[in-house]
Amino acid sequence: MEDMRKIEEVIANGSMDELAELRLWLFKESVRLENMESSLAERYARLEADEIAFKNRMDAAERKLETANKKLNNDKALFDQRLAILNNGFDQLTSDRKRIDAEFRRLEREKSYQRENEYDAMDLLFRGADNPLAIKKRYKDLMKMFHPDNICGDAEMVRLINQEYDDLCRQYNMGMIN
Repeated sequence: MEDMRKIEEVIANGSMDELAELRLWLFKESVRLENMESSLAERYARLEADEIAFKNRMDAAERKLETANKKLNNDKALFDQRLAILNNGFDQLTSDRKRIDAEFRRLEREKSYQRENEYDAMDLLFRGADNPLAIKKRYKDLMKMFHPDNICGDAEMVRLINQEYDDLCRQYNMGMIN
């Protein structure tokens, strides 16, 4: 403010030298202000360029982040899908194991029942053979029928026949006569 009053006083009452000096100062000040304005314009242009570059980097980073999020979501969906498949597989294995266990128990019951029926069948096969000679003849006839070398032979049946024959031989106190 005080500088403005001095300038106004020089303009109104100043001599030619003071006015020339004021003109020179005004010219220098004008050049200085123009240089500052030019410098500020350059800085402003650089700031705008930096801002644009920053926005471009931010956009690129956002696109990269978006891509990474999509990939992460896809990976999560794939993981969930695989986990569901594994869980279904484990559930199926568990149900299959339970079903197999139940089938095994049922077969064990049938096997024990079948053994009882086999022993009943042995009684039928040797029924009526009440002396050692009849038992021996029946044994030979049964072995001819069920021997594994025959077309319709059955090794398990031969084993059962041999057991029954051994029991009957012991029962009649006869040695094993072949």
